[in-house]
Amino acid sequence: MAGVNVRLGIDSAGPHLALALWSPERGVLAARAPQVGRAHAARIVPELEALLDQAGLAPDALAAVTVGTGPGSYTGLRVGIAAARGLATGLSLPLGGIDSLALVAWGALAPGETGVAVLDARRENVYAGSYRRDGDTLVRLRDPAKLPREEARAQDPDARWLEGIAPSAVWAAMQRPGRQEAVPVYL
Repeated sequence: MAGVNVRLGIDSAGPHLALALWSPERGVLAARAPQVGRAHAARIVPELEALLDQAGLAPDALAAVTVGTGPGSYTGLRVGIAAARGLATGLSLPLGGIDSLALVAWGALAPGETGVAVLDARRENVYAGSYRRDGDTLVRLRDPAKLPREEARAQDPDARWLEGIAPSAVWAAMQRPGRQEAVPVYL
């Protein structure tokens, strides 16, 4: 696939390990989001190799990496960001970060739909952010925050509740790196 601008998206903020390859010329080349629980470190390299194999690509075909920066699991975020930094450094690629809750929203919302993307933050708290999907764009309506579950539900009562849904790393791969640094967001 010489000459194709292939971007990698990664997210490991929650129980899924989301990976995607996307190109502006060809769209989604490969995507996966297995539920790995807390095994991100053990699974990220084999899953990335399987993703590249699925697309028929070698790592040197990558043009950029964008990684989910949270909020979410402390260890999961560190694993995903470290892997993204390692790839970007080793292959001299631009690296960017993106709000992990936006990846949940992108994968779940239909165009024109509004939702509250949620990850469990334990002790009846959630990480929550509100989004609206407008065609091929995603609009953040409320910044991610750590809130009591019921308070998060009350803020946007008419929006679809998006919990337990695998993130779509396609949205990460579609972004041009550089808008946001690949630095973890811990709330």
